[in-house]
Amino acid sequence: MRLSKELGVVLASVASYFLAVQLVASVIARYSRDLGIGIAATSALWSIVPLVSLVLRPFSGYVADRTSSFLAMAVGGAFTAAASLAYAASHDMASLTAARVLHGVGGAFFISPSIAAVATVAGEYAGLALGLRSMLISLGSLVSPVIAGVIVDSYGYVPVFLLAALLAIVVVVLNAPYIRRRVGEGGDGSWREALNRTVLILMAVAVCGGGVFMTVSGLLQAHYRDLGYGAKYYGYFMAFFGVASLATRYVAGRLSMRMDPGRVALAGYSVVALSIALLRWLYWVPASFVVAILYGAGLGLTVPTIQLMAVRSAPERARNRAVAVYAMGFDLGGFIAPNVFGYMAAAWGYETSYAWLVALPLVAAAVLGYITLSKSSRTGE
Repeated sequence: MRLSKELGVVLASVASYFLAVQLVASVIARYSRDLGIGIAATSALWSIVPLVSLVLRPFSGYVADRTSSFLAMAVGGAFTAAASLAYAASHDMASLTAARVLHGVGGAFFISPSIAAVATVAGEYAGLALGLRSMLISLGSLVSPVIAGVIVDSYGYVPVFLLAALLAIVVVVLNAPYIRRRVGEGGDGSWREALNRTVLILMAVAVCGGGVFMTVSGLLQAHYRDLGYGAKYYGYFMAFFGVASLATRYVAGRLSMRMDPGRVALAGYSVVALSIALLRWLYWVPASFVVAILYGAGLGLTVPTIQLMAVRSAPERARNRAVAVYAMGFDLGGFIAPNVFGYMAAAWGYETSYAWLVALPLVAAAVLGYITLSKSSRTGE
């Protein structure tokens, strides 16, 4: 696969963006608790980002299809930078809420267009390119939480937020020269092409995946804090997660070019289900790092494969909207699940919340199993 200038810009933007958002994500729940905000309210704050993204993704996908994926990514970087500066100035529930709203706008405009741009620019190597994109996200999971945890323990939260703002500005600078450049074939796609059966089914899978990821990311962070662990320990958890995910995302990208990506994703969600089942008992340090490794390995098999399935389901002219619809599932799950499981944790304890959370990856695996069996029966395999 030849790395074109456009693909290089998108991948560099992905690296900078996810380094920035994961710096914030790895400490924001802890920051909320340190401000005196309760567990349930912290989970509600955590879910604001996917809620805002859920509302705006159809619009951002439409804008990206009609104008440029690079323009959408630049807008996403600008709002993410503004959100990071707002975090630095926040001091209570209201100001944190405002920052989370800006963060959600940034995610809505950056994430889906970056998926569509990578797949379209890479052409026949879309699976491999999406695997590389996912690896960069895992690299952020590996690096950012450790850096953020060390900074918070030594200097406080504000330097973390300022560093995130700087990385988000890099995204704007990278994409600015290309904002007039459209990606993919000409013509204006329709919502009918984007809202196809495959995308809608994958959206349901993404509801489960987003619910698990956002719940674990927020709830375990708060749980560690309440157990008396320093911020760096959640960083270590994410580092183990990142290493495992880094390896399997590359493997998933390669496998998706030679076999049905749905089967790879099914295997991934089976491993995710096992990891969440273990979290009920292995939530303490260092046992929870075993969960991190299993969860990272499983998730790494699901992300590029499901993205590839969504991308392939629509023509290039409607690809941003198709990916946006798929990603809305992640947002919907990321909004609902943290509130539900945060309430469970506040009422009955973290362990009870983890015990019920395993239902989500099991549902995702069941849906993917149905897709795989249906496809096999149609092809006569």
